[in-house]
Amino acid sequence: MLTKLARVGLTAAAMVLAATTFVLAETTATPAPKNVAQASASATASPNPFTYRGYVRAYDLTRQNAYSAFGGPGPGSKANQASFNSAISLHGDYNFLGSGFDVGASYLYAQPFNNCANPATHSSTAGPPCGTKSEPPGLNPDDTLPGFEMSTLYEAYARYDANGLYVQGGDQVMNTPWAPSSDSRLKPVSYQGVDASYKLNSNWTIEGADIWEWECRTCSNFDKGTLLTVVNPGGYAYPGASALPTTVYDPSETPLDNNGFFYGHLGYKGPKSLPLAANLYYYSFSNIATNFWADAKMTLGTSMLKPYLALQGGTENGTSSDLLGKIDSSIIGAQIGFYPMPALLLAGSFDYIPLKTDTVDLATYGLTCSAQHQIGFAAGHKAYNVAFPYFLPSGGTAQCSPNASNAALTDVYYGGWASPYTDSYATDPTFVSSGTQDMPDRRSPGSAAKIAATFTSDNRQLVTTVQQEWYDYSNPGYATGNSETDFDTQYFFAKVPKHGLYKGFSLRVRLFSRSESTWPGGSPDGLFKYSRFQAEYDF
Repeated sequence: MLTKLARVGLTAAAMVLAATTFVLAETTATPAPKNVAQASASATASPNPFTYRGYVRAYDLTRQNAYSAFGGPGPGSKANQASFNSAISLHGDYNFLGSGFDVGASYLYAQPFNNCANPATHSSTAGPPCGTKSEPPGLNPDDTLPGFEMSTLYEAYARYDANGLYVQGGDQVMNTPWAPSSDSRLKPVSYQGVDASYKLNSNWTIEGADIWEWECRTCSNFDKGTLLTVVNPGGYAYPGASALPTTVYDPSETPLDNNGFFYGHLGYKGPKSLPLAANLYYYSFSNIATNFWADAKMTLGTSMLKPYLALQGGTENGTSSDLLGKIDSSIIGAQIGFYPMPALLLAGSFDYIPLKTDTVDLATYGLTCSAQHQIGFAAGHKAYNVAFPYFLPSGGTAQCSPNASNAALTDVYYGGWASPYTDSYATDPTFVSSGTQDMPDRRSPGSAAKIAATFTSDNRQLVTTVQQEWYDYSNPGYATGNSETDFDTQYFFAKVPKHGLYKGFSLRVRLFSRSESTWPGGSPDGLFKYSRFQAEYDF
């Protein structure tokens, strides 16, 4: 009850603040917030050597889990989830004027007002309100927010930016396709390492980075884990995929660490006579995989509809010292869009990941293929320290089928894209990524399509997107897939004044509804709903 009252009180306070700000400030449009790099660049351009900025963010997140996987008992079999949290982030930057050098740091403190002080309070034995012992109709916390306190210095860097050369070293927020900032909760992901780029001319840019550690969006410390390799008491718990979800290794033992990644980028931006932007990326994820990724976008003609075509694609292969098993994947995608009116963008997207199949003797690993076409341990077999050398699909996609020619062998299905820094975040660069999922999150081959409409008011104060996605993960094991409808709207109250602490106030509401068309075992359709409310004050 106290938690509910606190949530209501904080939301009411936010509304009062919004109303007061709206009255005091001008009512012209507020542009959408800049990303971290842009904001920092504009800050360092000031004649004052020291600049600062920050935000206060209140976030309410509710998840309805109305299905269970693999032929479970159906609706209500898993407790629904809800978390509230509020955070303040402070950033300071000191510029050595005229030198191109500056130093900066960012600190965040988050307080959910529920007496859940750290991730340890959310263990499986802690019990409500912090733990995960609730049963329906009770609520479990949703630690993707998270539902516990955080305190972290997530940026501390030195930077040089002059004469076409950009070098930044230390703890920093960066935003690349497969290692993004993922700032869709309270704080962004940050990375520890060195990032450098050089502008060759007005069209070409080269970039390279060496990243050693990272800090996830629910963590308060940097570490060598990834979303695919670590069950980490620091705030995230996504199972390694080196065969069997949650049972490949004992979570009480040493996590499967790695040494970050190397990154390279070659970018092209054409002149006005050639409205083309294209990029080629390279990632080498330590002990996981290497991938090549490319994207391009071009405006088609000079029509008032502003039509455009975008393409993306890449290949990924496991390393000789991989932690996740055999990875062999590729993605190809396309998007086309146009403006039927100046304020409305319509776009359609498609992505495809081909299926791979190997024939394996599961008995040599102490494994079997279940009636639901999932790979599991044979009766009496030790559950830990046994790795099956394949990066398997998850979420209900079929993993195996008996081989038609030899009953002693099994056809194993794989081919999904491994994404160690976005897995389960729904923040990867695929065109068909939605609010709660995408194909790399499912680690599954398949195909997906999306249509989306985005309305931006003339004064840019209101931005609303509605989109529909369809995912098909069918393979010879069984037909499975889902569809999702997303609604995302954001309102910016007033423009940034020339003086004073106020730099903007915004409200954002996101609603997601996902339907599982078929679960193995014939269970009823599943309905998954997600609602997120965010209030943010920028200063």
